[in-house]
Amino acid sequence: MRLKTLKGKITLITVTFTLTLAILVATFSFFLFRSFALQSQISSTEFNLQFIGAKARESMIAIDSLVRWSTTNTQVLAYLETEGTQNALVTYERVKEEVMNNLAQSYVSRIIITDIHHTKLIHTGLSMSDSKPVTVSNVQQVLPLSYTENAGWSPIGEDPFLLKDEQVLPIRRVINRSSSTQVTGQLYLAVSASLILDLIKDYTLSEDSSLYLTIGEYFYEIRDNKFHRITTPQLDQQNFDTAGEQTTVNAVRMEGGKHLLVTCPTGFQDISLSQSLPSGKVRFERTLYFGLLAIIMVVVLMFGLLLTLLLNRLFNRPIAKIQERVKAIAHSDFSSDPSIEWDDELGDIGKGINDLALRIDSLLERRIADEKKKQELEYRMLQSQINPHFLYNTLNSIKWMATLQKAPGIAEMTTSLSRLMKNVSKADEPIISLEAELALLDDYFVIQKYRYGGTLVLQNLIEGRFLSVGIPRFTLQPLVENAIFHGIEPKGGAGTVTLTAYEENEHSVTLVIKDDGVGMNEKTIAEVFSTSSSPAKGMFREIGIRNVAKRIEYTYGSDFGLSIESEVGLYTKAVIRLPKRTKEGRPWPQN
Repeated sequence: MRLKTLKGKITLITVTFTLTLAILVATFSFFLFRSFALQSQISSTEFNLQFIGAKARESMIAIDSLVRWSTTNTQVLAYLETEGTQNALVTYERVKEEVMNNLAQSYVSRIIITDIHHTKLIHTGLSMSDSKPVTVSNVQQVLPLSYTENAGWSPIGEDPFLLKDEQVLPIRRVINRSSSTQVTGQLYLAVSASLILDLIKDYTLSEDSSLYLTIGEYFYEIRDNKFHRITTPQLDQQNFDTAGEQTTVNAVRMEGGKHLLVTCPTGFQDISLSQSLPSGKVRFERTLYFGLLAIIMVVVLMFGLLLTLLLNRLFNRPIAKIQERVKAIAHSDFSSDPSIEWDDELGDIGKGINDLALRIDSLLERRIADEKKKQELEYRMLQSQINPHFLYNTLNSIKWMATLQKAPGIAEMTTSLSRLMKNVSKADEPIISLEAELALLDDYFVIQKYRYGGTLVLQNLIEGRFLSVGIPRFTLQPLVENAIFHGIEPKGGAGTVTLTAYEENEHSVTLVIKDDGVGMNEKTIAEVFSTSSSPAKGMFREIGIRNVAKRIEYTYGSDFGLSIESEVGLYTKAVIRLPKRTKEGRPWPQN
């Protein structure tokens, strides 16, 4: 078996990895198991604490929103600030409604709102039926007159008004006068400890494990469905991977033994949940067999990944490079890439692709060269094809002017004609400025103006800033000639040809040649652009409308060109779309 072939390489690598894998799995599986199991238990504990904390946070946020509403509501403030108790019942019903609509209303044991002197009192909540009466005389048990500063959630304690033994998390706030920092009232809200205890009713703890709640600097152990305050233990942070950035794992000594304490913040103020794990008694899965099996699977996957990486170097990477090369060829990159010519079967394919790219490149270069020669020949043919019929008409016009006028008009026509002929015979630049093109058009129009007398008007409304835009030579003249011969002349009266220009968008400039002649229907417009239509008549026999359109498209691409809009009996518009470039190819407008 040849080792240079892909089949030989795959076989050798597979056999080697299989033997190595069996040895490594048998050697390291037992030693890795304990470490993985401990990390797994910490991660599981963290997930459980985060789940409980997230649920508790939802209720705490809802409680906090109730507190903010009670201390800022305009109706409550108005009741506390005004004299008398005429709005007491309405305000009480509004507060009760807000409590009942709160998402955590089942944990609002009691809410008391009073003015600063305890002469007014609003009292509601779910524990009123099991409560002693709350009056303006005994409300100081929870809201002393001296209480004038806000703080976070208070430590867990007993509600002095409850007839039953139930722990609460008291919240005290001052109420400021509207638009002022002056204190006008006080608020007391007793949150039932069930907010936390209900979430851990079905929480399963392993032997020697405990749950803890931290509120600020107060540390509580949750035992027998109650909170028992204990001394905050000394913490020694350990290095374990945790899912949450704020989750901590600390070594602590509690109840005479060493434990790991996993602590997860609830995300609300400085309240967090913790669980202790006996570090010397890691809880394993149901059977050692499943644990070992899981470790073996992890190891197999790891070595499978290494095998995949090696095979990737042999197969996937070469194939990917060949695919990239093919995509590059599709995007007109026909350069040779020696890096895909390996000493195997894929290398033979790479050599074939390089040879194919070189052949395509050579073929395209010949095609482009032929196309350039064709366009150059077509353009030179356009320059040389001057219609003798036009020259005949022009000479007749000059003769007519000489016979009838004996005026300087003959000189003007002759001068315009000579300039026009000079432009035609010596036109080496295919792209000229719009200013030069308009000058050529002016010479042509002088001749036509004398031919038609005063019935023909050329209106140039193009702004001076457009004069530097590049345009193919002999673009405007055929369109104006078409407007005169096929638009205005058949009308049998005076006519106007109007030239305008505007910026269509950030990429193009639009020129419009409009005449007020007889117009064209859709069929005639289609025939103008048809390859089977008869050649145009006029000064340049072969420079017809279709030729103008094709020259613009050949020069600038399919996004630019010529279109015609017309309304029979009203007008015809030739719309030319050009790129924002000067005749030298620089961006327009120039700074």
